Amino acid sequence: MKFVNYDITVVLCCYNSFNRLQPTLEHLHRQKLDSNISWELILIDNNSNDKTSEFAQKTWNSFNSNVSFKIFVEPLSGLSNARKKGVNSAKGEVLIFCDDDNWLDEHYLQIAYDFMKEHPSVGVLGGKGEAVSSIEFPDWFTSYQASYALGVQNIETGKINSRGYVWGSGMVVRTREILNLYNSGFSSLLSGRKGANLNAGDDSEICKWFLLVEKDLFFNEQLLFKHYIEPFRLTVEYYKKLNKGFQLSGTIINQYDFILFLLKKRKKSSFLNFISLFGVFLFERNLTNIKVLLEFLNFTPFVFHEQTKKILKSRESFINNTNALS
Repeated sequence: MKFVNYDITVVLCCYNSFNRLQPTLEHLHRQKLDSNISWELILIDNNSNDKTSEFAQKTWNSFNSNVSFKIFVEPLSGLSNARKKGVNSAKGEVLIFCDDDNWLDEHYLQIAYDFMKEHPSVGVLGGKGEAVSSIEFPDWFTSYQASYALGVQNIETGKINSRGYVWGSGMVVRTREILNLYNSGFSSLLSGRKGANLNAGDDSEICKWFLLVEKDLFFNEQLLFKHYIEPFRLTVEYYKKLNKGFQLSGTIINQYDFILFLLKKRKKSSFLNFISLFGVFLFERNLTNIKVLLEFLNFTPFVFHEQTKKILKSRESFINNTNALS
């Protein structure tokens, strides 16, 4: 395990973020933390062509901050690649993913750090987003704002494993744990945003990894951030494209949910003992839904089974690695 130099790392993933970065950086600069807590800011430039890095460096320098600020370039397009680059570059114990249009409340880092230190069973922590824009929001926006990672993620502070995901905006993890997930073989099947392509679900996929290794997802209503929505994103046409991105990611996310379902059944019933032989699950005892499950497997492409085997192998590797470190 690499040497940890900081208590917190903020990973700011950017693609052509020149016009959005100023207030995002200002809010990060205004963070209020106990004097004994150290943190660093890492910006991942995901192959921008608008001088994002130059502007970010100049802006941060203007604050005369003593917080370490580093820029890394990730040439492979896709938010999932940018996030992985950030994880591999981080030197903080707790890691916070901040999008280029997220304005974190001044206490965000302190609350996130304290919570993760006090709740070791929590793998991923999320907060509450408030929408802001330079124009008036359309009438339909409030009803569909969750698609923009806005509003509450639960009715109150608490565990949200059954929800199955935490928004990537302001998402909090432990660097050691997510790095161990990558090193155990977990890899993103979803690319996330890729330039103008509105692919989605890479943040949900990370959450599924944590659920697979029996870590909790949690919502904390004290974690507040503003999410700046650019005017061009407040059209029905854009929302439809955004929603289509979610739908396309559903096949992969459903695959994780199916594996979680099998593991849950296995844990609850001593009768269920399944093995994977070239991706085909064999069950020794009959269960209520066994017929439905087998029919589902029969009509699933073989590639699904290969991916399933890889996911289960990665899960086993993570658990073994964790036990070895204990």
